[in-house]
Amino acid sequence: MEEASVGILPPFLSDAITFLGVVLSIILLIAFAYIWSTQRQDREDIAKLSAGFKQLSKKIKVLEENSGQTTVVKQEENISNAEPFGMSIEKTVQPVENEPIENENISKNIWETFLENYNHIAESMAVPGQLKACENFVSENNLKILAYIGNMKFIIVSSVADSRFWAWQIEGSKKYVVVPNPMVTYDEELHSREGMKETFASNYEKGKYTKYFVKLPAIFSYNNENDWKIIEPGVINLGH
Repeated sequence: MEEASVGILPPFLSDAITFLGVVLSIILLIAFAYIWSTQRQDREDIAKLSAGFKQLSKKIKVLEENSGQTTVVKQEENISNAEPFGMSIEKTVQPVENEPIENENISKNIWETFLENYNHIAESMAVPGQLKACENFVSENNLKILAYIGNMKFIIVSSVADSRFWAWQIEGSKKYVVVPNPMVTYDEELHSREGMKETFASNYEKGKYTKYFVKLPAIFSYNNENDWKIIEPGVINLGH
């Protein structure tokens, strides 16, 4: 009887071992499920990161392409602003001596020689015989001699000594190049009441000036003896 009982577990111990086996099986199953789930999540995360990286690369490529297009547009806009109406800057730039007077298609070359001769006469006003020299200059250049009567009106006068302005006609037009009478002392009366401030920009302040140098003549239009209009004021430099 004793030999027959060897190797046989008590019922309660057999049940405990069976229960322990079930518990271990469950634990292993849970562990396996957790590991599998974690690995799957990692794979999903890696897949998401890879997809995100691909999308980011595509966006960067698109931005680079758009950036190149934007640069071209800006360059075209700059060219358009710099050269309006499609005109070349090199073609529109003219030498200073050939620049037209503002708003008028009158080249300086037309009156350049006349102005040089006038400034030479104006420089020699301190020399005796100035009236005769001025009368000869007026006659040789067929000048109109003018005076100012107020309200932006100019009239033709008969005496060079009584004139305040000399007008040289631009050939083929009703426009005149106008310079001041260099014999007349430039003072407040001449500046304020005899048309000088309306006709010429100058360096006049106060006192009296006896030397004239015309840097830019005035341009008048002429319709008849009493219809003179200033188109463009001139510029003069005064000295004592």
